[in-house]
Amino acid sequence: MQKTIERREVKAGEPGQVRELMHVMLNADTYTSLQAVGSLGTIGAPAIGPLVQALLATDSDARWTVAMALARTGAEAVEPLIGVLLVADDDIKNPAVWALAEIGDPRAVDPLIGILRTSRSECCRALTAAALLKLGDPAGVAEVERTFAQLGHEFEGLAMEALEGT
Repeated sequence: MQKTIERREVKAGEPGQVRELMHVMLNADTYTSLQAVGSLGTIGAPAIGPLVQALLATDSDARWTVAMALARTGAEAVEPLIGVLLVADDDIKNPAVWALAEIGDPRAVDPLIGILRTSRSECCRALTAAALLKLGDPAGVAEVERTFAQLGHEFEGLAMEALEGT
């Protein structure tokens, strides 16, 4: 029988609830973990700091689950996620890029363009190109088109595959 997580508004003064939900998110079965992701998204701003810390500290599989929770918190997570892009290696940037694309905030465009231009990882660049296409900002789309022209059809195929998966 699946355990159901109670969804309720949590005040900023209840860090224990955030910790508890994060523990469930990272350790429970898939269904219960996804319920915890949704609950953390509902909490919003009070969950962002602990989620960003987890994004920076957890193993690669868990990072994607943390990124889902950050995406669910919405626009308040944009600046912290941009901060992750500036300090993290590509293994951590990838889920942050995905979360920024999911949130859909235009503040992410310029930092993502920077990642597209400077990342040494083809995977990170493809995910970033997909994120910029998903955001649809003209400057981001133009940069992706320049990158496609520069790197060719194989890279374009990778980016389009990433876009279909987002």
